[in-house]
Amino acid sequence: MKRKNIFNLLVLLVTAAVVVGCLFLVDTPAAIFGALRRVHPVFLWGALGCMLFYWLFESLALHLTAKRVYPGQRLSDSVSVSMIGQLFNCITPFASGGQPVQAWRLARCGMPLGEASSALLCKFIVYQTVLSVYSLITLLFRFSYFASRVSGFSVLVLVGFCVNFAVVVGLVCICFFPRAAKALGMALIRLLCKARLCKRPQEMTEKLSREIEGFTKSFRLLRRSGWILLGLVVMTVLQLTAFFAASYFVCLALGAREVSAFTVICASAFVLMVSSFVPLPGASGGAEGSFFVLFGLFFPSAGSVALAVLLWRLVTFYLPIAAGSLFWALPQRRQPKLC
Repeated sequence: MKRKNIFNLLVLLVTAAVVVGCLFLVDTPAAIFGALRRVHPVFLWGALGCMLFYWLFESLALHLTAKRVYPGQRLSDSVSVSMIGQLFNCITPFASGGQPVQAWRLARCGMPLGEASSALLCKFIVYQTVLSVYSLITLLFRFSYFASRVSGFSVLVLVGFCVNFAVVVGLVCICFFPRAAKALGMALIRLLCKARLCKRPQEMTEKLSREIEGFTKSFRLLRRSGWILLGLVVMTVLQLTAFFAASYFVCLALGAREVSAFTVICASAFVLMVSSFVPLPGASGGAEGSFFVLFGLFFPSAGSVALAVLLWRLVTFYLPIAAGSLFWALPQRRQPKLC
C-alpha cells in the first residue's frame, strides 16, 4: 500500500481514537454505559440493512453503466469494483481515490480503460446531480427547522450545498460547452504559470483536454440511453436514501423514537453537506462534529449523542472500509480484453 494511503489510514485511526476519547468527556462514564446497555440490537441490524441496500444500489448503478459500454461485464465484478471504491473513497480526501482504483479494476476485468472511465464518469455525473437535487429538497423542507435551533447552521450548510452545486454547474458547463470550458481551463493554466504555481503547463493542458473529452463522451452516452439514465437516477435516489436512513435506525436503537424519519434523513443530508468541504480522509472531524451538533436535538443527554456518533460512524464509515478491504484482498480473475 502506498505511503499516502498509510498516512490516510493513520489519520482515520487517530480520529477514531479522538472520537472514543471525546465520548467519555462529554458525559459521565456511568451515563454512557447506561445508554450503551439500553441500545436495542434489532434497530442496529436495521442500520446494517440500510448499508447493505446502499451497497446494492451502488453496485447496480455501476453495473448499468458498465454493461452499457461493455456487454461482457459481470454483476459479480460490478459488486467487487463498487465495494473497492467504497474503501478508497473512505480513506482518501474528498473521496478522490475511488474512481481511479475502480477504473483500474474494471480494466483488469477485461473492460478497455477508456470505456471504464466513461462508465464511471456517467455514474459520477448522475450522482452529483441527484445529490444536489436531494440536498435542495431537504433545504426547502427542513432548513428553517435546524437553522432556528442550531447556531451557525445556516452558513455551514449553505457553504456545503454551494460546493456540491458548483460541481454540478461545472459538469453541466463542460458537457454543454466543452470549447468554452477548455478555453477557461487554458486561461487558468496560463494564470497559474504566470504566478509560478504551475511547473508542467504542457502536461496540465493535455490532462485538461483528456478530462473534458471524457466528460463530453460520457454525457453523449447518457443522452443516447434514456432508460439507463432513468435507472441511474432511481438507483442513486435509493442509494442516498438508504445511506441517510441508517442514522434513523441508530436513533431508534438509542431510544430517540419521537423524531420523524424524514427529519433524521434531512439531518443526515445536512451532515454530508457540511462535511463535504473537509479536506481529510472521510471528512474526519467534520462529519463527527456536525453529526454531534445536529443530532444533539434528538437526544436528552450529551452521552447519548456521543454514542450515536460512534455507532453511526461504525456503521456508515468503518464498516465500508472493512468490507471494501475484504473485496480488495480477494483474488481477481483477469479476463482478456475484447478490444
